[in-house]
Amino acid sequence: MTASLKAPTVIDLSVMPDPPTYPTGEDLRPLITGDPRVDLKTAFRLHDEAKAWQAAYDYAVRAGELQRVGAPFGEVFSALAAAEESAPEVDRKWHADRLDAYTAALGIRGWYRHTDSHGQHRIARNLLRLRADGDRGRYYSHAAAYMHQPLNHWVIDRDTGKTVYRTFSGRIAEQWITEKEA
Repeated sequence: MTASLKAPTVIDLSVMPDPPTYPTGEDLRPLITGDPRVDLKTAFRLHDEAKAWQAAYDYAVRAGELQRVGAPFGEVFSALAAAEESAPEVDRKWHADRLDAYTAALGIRGWYRHTDSHGQHRIARNLLRLRADGDRGRYYSHAAAYMHQPLNHWVIDRDTGKTVYRTFSGRIAEQWITEKEA
C-alpha cells in the first residue's frame, strides 16, 4: 500500500547539523583516571557513542536524500525511524522531533514508540497508512495461546500496539474489526 504513494515535501529533511566527529586521544586524555579498568570502559563508551552518532547521522542524511528524489513515504519514514532508534540518548529528541513533524504533516498512522525487553528505545512500524485512509487496516486479530482461554482471540491496534478487544472466536474478532473500520 505504501510503495505506490509519493511523499510530498512537507518539511525539509536536508537541513542537518554538522557531521559527528570521532573521539581522539585528546578527548580521552582529560578523562583518564589511572585505573586501567575505568579508563578502558571510558574509551569504549566514547567509541560506542561515536558509532551511534555516526549511524544516526547517516540515517538522517539518507532520509533527506530519499525525500529529495521523491521516494515513497514509507522509505523516508523507515530512515527517520532508524535514525531515532540508533541515536544516543542526548540526540534522540532532535531525531524524534523530525520524525514527529514528518508524520504529522503527512498524517501517517500505524506506528508507535516503545521500549523493548532489553530496555532499548524502539519504533514499531506496522501497516503505515495516511490520514485519508481512515481506520482501514488499523486493527488485526491474533489467536493467543491456549493459556488465555476462553478469550483467546485478541484484536490488536496497530497505532498503539495494545489489545483493544478479546473474544472466544476468530469470527467475532473479524466482525468487530469490520465494524470498527467501516
